[in-house]
Amino acid sequence: MPLTFIERRQLLIVTILSTILLFACTGIAAQDQNRGKIDQFGNINAEDAMARLDRFALELQSHPESRGIIVASNTIRHSAPRGTFLRLAHGYLNYLVRVRGVEAERISVAEGERKPETRFELWTLPRNELSSISEEAIAPEPPAPQLFDSLSIGPERQCVDHLPMALYKLDDGLRILRGVLSYHSRAKVWIVVHPRTRDTKVAAQGIVTRSRQLLIKDGVKAERILTAVGAPRSSTCGDVNLWIVPANSAKADEVGYYSQLMSDAESAKYTLRRVEFSGNQQISDQTLRKHLVHQEGDIFSRKLLDESLKNFSGVREIYPVTLADVVARLDREEKLIDLTIAFRERRRR
Repeated sequence: MPLTFIERRQLLIVTILSTILLFACTGIAAQDQNRGKIDQFGNINAEDAMARLDRFALELQSHPESRGIIVASNTIRHSAPRGTFLRLAHGYLNYLVRVRGVEAERISVAEGERKPETRFELWTLPRNELSSISEEAIAPEPPAPQLFDSLSIGPERQCVDHLPMALYKLDDGLRILRGVLSYHSRAKVWIVVHPRTRDTKVAAQGIVTRSRQLLIKDGVKAERILTAVGAPRSSTCGDVNLWIVPANSAKADEVGYYSQLMSDAESAKYTLRRVEFSGNQQISDQTLRKHLVHQEGDIFSRKLLDESLKNFSGVREIYPVTLADVVARLDREEKLIDLTIAFRERRRR
């Protein structure tokens, strides 16, 4: 029996709807193929990281319609400075582009929310899909000075790891800082250079000036950049510390900030958790610890720290040690303080 007009129209409608549904399902399936987490890992060595990135590069090259995202999530506590962590993530990106041949416009880094453990996630997304930015990245300014990054300056063989995956040049650190500053609209920056013992003040000031000019060239207003030359902390490698600080900061004062942390720790009866030494190459840590009055596990005391610094200053092989050579870090939740004391050794005759 031939179909009536109404039946033919109903059949046509069903056919059209089925076709639309088929195309929609096909599109969703194709989009799902372009979107997904390929891998994730934490702190691993360079060889393992390269192996995982190699697989990620093959995935991107097999799907030219997709793009890649490295989502980098720092740890919540006891983490590396934010910029140091991001330089590693950008080092992974640099490996994919320069070594594995992934087009630069197809790969990017996104800072994820902090997690209990360090995590790097490798994602593929459709090219027209935007990635999100973590809430931490869009905070207008930190409530207190935060060390964003610390970069070594000096001979690469002595001051840089043998097989670095992280970007390690000062220009790299400044570029990443500039990107983060775009989300901290009111925050200021400290640039503090700790030169090597052998460096002249002119050379140290030259690093300060160049770093400042690079940030200004990238769009950071001059009034947001505060600079200083700190005390030398090593005869081999210098350091450039990059800070993100509140908008009311008037000068780059690392010593004052660390002194305030120590005052807070003393008044709240923090426990001295760890004392570390840096810059000592000829004198062992064990030898230096014999002059340490303040012991790990004690309630922190500025007086005992001062006595320890006087004892260190009496060692003939090193230059006098002052409060300017002490870096403090607080764990406010656990009421713990960690100290790093920098030494400058005298040249042996």
